This record gives sequence, structure tokens and C-alpha cells, in this order.
Amino acid sequence: MKQSFVKQTKSYLVVLGLIVSLFYFKTWLAPQPNLHIAKKKDTLWTPYYQIRDTMVLSEIENIVSKTRKNNKVDPIVKKHIEDLKRKQILSPDFNLQNLGQTAHALVVQRNTTLTKIEEMRIQSCVETASRDRSKSNVGFFGKNEFIRRNHHSYLNNEKIMIEIGGNWGWDAGNFSKLFNPRYIILEPLEDYVKILEKKFAKNPQVVIYKLGLGATNEKLMVKLEGNNACATSKFSGVKGDVPIYISNAIDFFTDLGVGIYDVDLLTMNCEGCEYEVLETLVKTNMISRFRNIQWGTHSSLKGLQHPFSRYCRIQEILSRTHRPTYHYKFIWESWRRLDVR
Repeated sequence: MKQSFVKQTKSYLVVLGLIVSLFYFKTWLAPQPNLHIAKKKDTLWTPYYQIRDTMVLSEIENIVSKTRKNNKVDPIVKKHIEDLKRKQILSPDFNLQNLGQTAHALVVQRNTTLTKIEEMRIQSCVETASRDRSKSNVGFFGKNEFIRRNHHSYLNNEKIMIEIGGNWGWDAGNFSKLFNPRYIILEPLEDYVKILEKKFAKNPQVVIYKLGLGATNEKLMVKLEGNNACATSKFSGVKGDVPIYISNAIDFFTDLGVGIYDVDLLTMNCEGCEYEVLETLVKTNMISRFRNIQWGTHSSLKGLQHPFSRYCRIQEILSRTHRPTYHYKFIWESWRRLDVR
């Protein structure tokens, strides 16, 4: 009788163990609440796992809505679209209220598989990276660093440009003084957004978003570093207590309507975010909607993984659609779409 009881107890324990295991297995398979994880195959870089936290997305939407004063369309973009309609570049019947949805529907994935020749060029680029960066560093800083502003003489008050990493507005102030373009600035640090808002309060050509751009939508805690916080970065390797919000680059640009129209200049000086933005853009046809792309590489940031190989890959894929117009490798450079003179 005692043996029968022991056998029966063991049977109950086995069944109970199976039930518990099944419960944890189903829980492991189930998606996390408020998260949508999309795994995308990428033939060029290790895949990004984009986590869409609804709380982060909601805050990003609030930031955008506040900037636009609860209007659905950015005021600079609205003016730009109206001009395109008047010039019959866009249909007079184009519906502005569907701008973001229409732009998003136009995004198509690109083939980023590397050819053998491209792989060889990338390897060569990586091998000479340290030497090239040192040479570019000497050649750029000093009298030549102002090329990043006076190089863009094609700009005027009807052209549209986007700057990622506005800081206190040194570049923005000079661009506005030189060309007064339709200017959209992204700056994630609240204190510097206030400085920018004050600086451009009387300029209706400028709109400022309290956001950064990258590969994913996320909230980060950073430490203010450098003169005027100009070295503040998610890639600095230093944790801090200042919150910033980052929007996925494709999400932000399509919501802005990029794809319905071309951006004349995208300029980036965002302490490492350039890599994520460009890696995200070159994977889609969105990259071809930027007539000119200028960026500082920040390849010496401690927390930036594999900057040389990433830079060389970006350069190789970007050369399929753009060509360099000035090129201080691993420091600063500007690229122009192949069909633009």
C-alpha cells in the first residue's frame, strides 16, 4: 500500500511538472504587453530589433504634436507642399491630411547585398582608416571646417533642409543668415531646444523638434558633456540623468512627408547618431529623397561599436545613389544624389 501511494504521488508530481512547464513555455512564447518586436533580415548589418514601447511612442507623438501646435502637418512642410502644388510639381488635389500615410506607403526596402568588389573596397577602406582619419583631421579643422556651411550655395528661401543635432544653433544661425532656407531642426536636449526657440523666435522659416533620430524609438538617460553639451551622446559610454527621446528615422521622415517631396539638404552633427540614421536610410528607397547629405562621423566615440567598418559600409552603399562633393574621410563630408548637378 505504501508503494502504491509513492507511485501515485510520483505520477501526480510528473503531471504537475508538465502543467507548470507548459505554462512557462506558453508565457515565453507570448509577446510582451505593449511591445511589438519586428525582426528584419539585413544583409549588410546585424539586424536591429526595433522595440515599439507604446509609452515612448506616445511621448514622441506628444513632442511632435506640441511642436506643430496640434496641427497634423509641420508648418514648414505645409508651406513647401503648397508651393509645389502651385508650381504643379504636385497635383492641386493632393490631400495634406494624408501626408504621413502617403509617404510611408512609398517606402520600399532596398537590396543591400554587397558585391565582391564592394567587399574588397570596404576591406581596403578599413585597413587605411586610421591613417585617413589622421590626414582628414589635419586637413579639415581650421580654415576648412567652414566648408560645411558655405559649400551649400544651392540653398535659398524656397529650399528645405533638416539638421539633426542643432545644439545651441551655431550652424543653424549661419545657414539661416547665409541662405534662410526652410529649416527643420532636431535637438533632443530640452535646455538647448529653449535656446534654439529663443534664437529663432522671429524666423518663421525655422521649426524645432525636441527629438533625436536613430534606428529605434527609445528614451535614454544621458550625461551632459563637452562645451555647451556639444559632446553629449548615447555612444559616449557614460550614463547620466538627463532624459532624451529618439525617433526611428524612417518613422519621423515619413511623418514629415519626406518621399512626397525631396529634402535639399540633410545635415547631421549628432555625436554618433549619424551611423544609425544612415544605416536605416540606405536600407530603403528613402535615401534617394535626400538631394544632399552632410555628416560628421565622430568615429572616435568610445561607445560607438565598429565605427571604421560601419563607416566604410555606409560609404559603399551610399555611393550607389550619391557621390561625394567634399570628403574629409572619417571627419566631415557631403554627398550629392547622382542625378543632381
